[in-house]
Amino acid sequence: MGTNRTLTPRTIAAYGAPGLVLAALALTFYVFLPKYYADVVGIDLTVLGVVVLLSRVWDAVIDPAIGALSDRTRSRWGRRRPWMAFGAIPLAGTFMLLVVLPHIERPLLEGLYLGALTFLFFLFWTMVTVPYEALGAELSFVYDERTRLLGVREGAILAGTLLAALIPIAVGLGVDLPAGAAGERQRYWLIGLTYAVLVMLLVGVCLLFVRERTWAESQRPKAFFRNLKTIWGNGPFRIVLAAYATSALGVSVAATMILFYVEHVLGSRAGPVFLAIYLGIGTATVPVWIYLARRLEKRRAWLLALGVNTGAFVWAIFLGRGDAVLFSVIVLCSALGLGGVMALPPSMQADVIDYDEWKTGARREGEYIGFWSIIKKLAAALSAGLAFPILDLSGYAPGAVEQVPTAIWTLRLLYVGTPSVCNLIAMAIAWRYPISRGMHEGIRREIDLRMAAGEPLALR
Repeated sequence: MGTNRTLTPRTIAAYGAPGLVLAALALTFYVFLPKYYADVVGIDLTVLGVVVLLSRVWDAVIDPAIGALSDRTRSRWGRRRPWMAFGAIPLAGTFMLLVVLPHIERPLLEGLYLGALTFLFFLFWTMVTVPYEALGAELSFVYDERTRLLGVREGAILAGTLLAALIPIAVGLGVDLPAGAAGERQRYWLIGLTYAVLVMLLVGVCLLFVRERTWAESQRPKAFFRNLKTIWGNGPFRIVLAAYATSALGVSVAATMILFYVEHVLGSRAGPVFLAIYLGIGTATVPVWIYLARRLEKRRAWLLALGVNTGAFVWAIFLGRGDAVLFSVIVLCSALGLGGVMALPPSMQADVIDYDEWKTGARREGEYIGFWSIIKKLAAALSAGLAFPILDLSGYAPGAVEQVPTAIWTLRLLYVGTPSVCNLIAMAIAWRYPISRGMHEGIRREIDLRMAAGEPLALR
């Protein structure tokens, strides 16, 4: 596959397909399952927060390891697809076990059981997602086509998140579910079965229709630990990673708290509907942000997206009971920036991987994606590990209709204040991101010339 080969629409669509179900799994785990565990299964909030935090911290440790192993994998099917193939089926199975979690009378045993399942779920999740994202970073080296490819993937992720928001509403329509906890348990069993089938189907589509590049032996990374220093020495990577990490923490806290905020601050049961509006508009605007990235450069477009998203959302901190209509307007305006917030960082990340190849001569997508994945997972883990205990300390009473004022203000600050401050910090960091279109094209041109001349790609 040449470095400037144009990707077909079928290849782009097939590559983006797994993002749909992977995002649905993530949203269900972080947004719907915590409330289901707390209100239906009866798991203590602090236990839940600690379990999620510890399992994801350990999980984050293995992300760069699996990324590095996939970089070094040699097989007739490539170096990414075997990992995806072997991880997909157990990923589907462990998710099914998570949604049929039984109530265990002893909290310690219940926490250990949930922790073990969560550990396995994210182990298989990593086997699929890290090689999958690494594959996207190496399919195209063309500056704008890369934005389109990874924008389609991020659009699929947003669509999958929207799917996850709608499925709890749709599942059970036309089915006579029992009332109360028994009905909720049956509903989540149907949700789990739906996602298990989609995991195997959509990952299979990607494996069937997406072909990997072949690499020269000189481009394969060697020792892993020795390479860590050069990864940290990649200045553009540090900038985009720090900005993304800060923004991701805020997004994760908001995603974890949205159902609590809508129910107890606004006095509404329409949390899934608001989430669907937000994600639906965000998905629809992805092509607009891909176009703006072509016109403005990726950095400027991302800063604009963060500004639009935050500038509209911050006003939700002043809302209270009965303000659901006004909240709808805020959600709609904030969602206009969501497509850019989500779609542009992966393309910038792929550019900094090219910068690394220019410096080191090796293609290390797996290692870079592994460290990127650590940030995403730590952000999600911290959102649960910190937000739930804070909410618990505020006096929040699980299952209660009325909450004390301190719990209401804590929900406002967690859901609105945290992501707003995080995005402002992310904007200040991203301002220094240096890779422009011209710089990237110069990097790729020099790499291609060195490869054509058969020169060793020595460490710079």
